[in-house]
Amino acid sequence: AALAAAIAVPAEPGIKIPPLWYQVATWALAIAGLGVSTYLTITHYDSSVPLACSDNGLINCALVTSSAESMVFGIFPVAVLGLAFFVFMTAAVSPWAWRLKFLTWVRVASVIVGIGFVLYLVYTELFTLDAICLWCTSVHVLTFLLFVLVVGGVAAGYGLRERDYSY
Repeated sequence: AALAAAIAVPAEPGIKIPPLWYQVATWALAIAGLGVSTYLTITHYDSSVPLACSDNGLINCALVTSSAESMVFGIFPVAVLGLAFFVFMTAAVSPWAWRLKFLTWVRVASVIVGIGFVLYLVYTELFTLDAICLWCTSVHVLTFLLFVLVVGGVAAGYGLRERDYSY
C-alpha cells in the first residue's frame, strides 16, 4: 500500500500507465541487472575480489571475463557497458518514469540495442570462446526479460497516448 501510494504520481495527460505489477517487475529486473553488472565491473577492475564461478570446463567465468572479447575495441570493458545499461534502465523503468511519454521510445531503443549486444555476446561465448560465464548469462537473461516486457508493453500501449474510440 505504501509503495502504491508513493508511486501514484500523476502521468502526463492521456498516457496509458502500465499496471503496478508490471512497473515493479521491470524495475526489479533492472535493479537485479544493476547488481550483477556492478559485481562484474568490480571483479574486472579489482583482482582481489573473487569471481564466484567455475574456472574450468564449459562453465568458465574467468576465461570469458578476461578474454580479448570482454573488451570493446580492446579498451573498454563489456562489464562497464552492462553497468551503464542497467543504470539507465533502472531509472527508465522506475515506477515514476513510466509516467513520462518521452521515455517510451528511448526505453524501446535501449532494450533493442541491449538484446542485440546480448546476442553477440552469447554467440561469442558459445562459438569463439567455447565457455560460458554464469554471471554473464544472468545479465543476458535479465536483459532478455526486460526486452520482452518493454517491447510487449509498447505493443499494449503502455507509455503511449490512450486512444479515444468514442464517437
